[in-house]
Amino acid sequence: MINSNISLHSFKSIAPQFSGHQSDLVDWIVGRHSESMKLTAHPEKDRLPSILKRFSVSDKQITQRFFETDREKIYHLTQSTPSGLGIGDRHKFYASRALEVVQEIYTSELTPDHLIHVTCTGYLSPSAPQIYFQNKERTPEITHAYHMGCYASLPAVRMAQAFADSRKQKVDVVHTEMCSLHLNPSDHTPEQMVVQTLFADGHIKYSVGPKNLGRRLEVISIKEKLIPDSTEDMTWSPSAVSMQMSLSKEVPEKIRGHLTEFIRELTVHHPGEYLFAIHPGGPKIIDLIQSQLELTDEQVAFSRKVLKERGNMSSATLPHVWKEILESDYSGKVLSLAFGPGLTIFGGIFEAHK
Repeated sequence: MINSNISLHSFKSIAPQFSGHQSDLVDWIVGRHSESMKLTAHPEKDRLPSILKRFSVSDKQITQRFFETDREKIYHLTQSTPSGLGIGDRHKFYASRALEVVQEIYTSELTPDHLIHVTCTGYLSPSAPQIYFQNKERTPEITHAYHMGCYASLPAVRMAQAFADSRKQKVDVVHTEMCSLHLNPSDHTPEQMVVQTLFADGHIKYSVGPKNLGRRLEVISIKEKLIPDSTEDMTWSPSAVSMQMSLSKEVPEKIRGHLTEFIRELTVHHPGEYLFAIHPGGPKIIDLIQSQLELTDEQVAFSRKVLKERGNMSSATLPHVWKEILESDYSGKVLSLAFGPGLTIFGGIFEAHK
């Protein structure tokens, strides 16, 4: 539980290099799977692609997604590489592009005292912030918050709050997520078609500091809960080709079973009406929460907007929802929810100020 005089402010989003309409991206992904099947003489190469397409996230739920990947290079399939290039080559691409993103952020931003770099799609040492700042006149302290998945923005805020509050530091949080690097065209399962047509790329920076600022989200409280007997329901693990996600059909129901009590515990000292900033892990997650908590369309509108316009950008998604809220005229309490491996529920209470 957190109570402080700290707020989130000064959000800056960096657009990935490419974007595509969801229906075109789904067609391309199904095409890569079809090509991989031909290269490996898959017994259902003529039948399976059309079946896989039915499990894809439709353009009624996501209209477009942004991505960084040089698709023709990373996903050039051959007899020896029916899944595309290996994880080493994919991380070389991540290293180059992440450095460009950090450079773009700090050409017009002041160097913070402390920078928290968040990602679950690229693991490199030294990291992009370390490389960028190594020869600069002013260098921040750098903390890496890696491999936490979609909920990572909330523990990152918790860390930033501690640095800003106890050490009186100006703290920036920077997310660089490139989910498009981790497709595997040779994994022909319905689960993977959901994953590959849901996730997207996104980068965002925000600052954490004293609350006596302009438009801001004041940090009120942050809480987490591990759901029992759920360790196999959502995982994020390295493979020879990419980072591999598993996503059980049981995830929505297990969240449903613990959500109401979690919300009660989170809000017990902070009653009132809330706008909800939900990590849009997928359309069903938003639907589930809206139904169970009896929320209006307006209370979940910002989460649906980000999902529709950008897809699921892993840890960068919830900060994009916060940015949308701060760019609106809304003032009042905000309840954020995110979910990830563990299975973990993370919640945060904020207050939007003008």
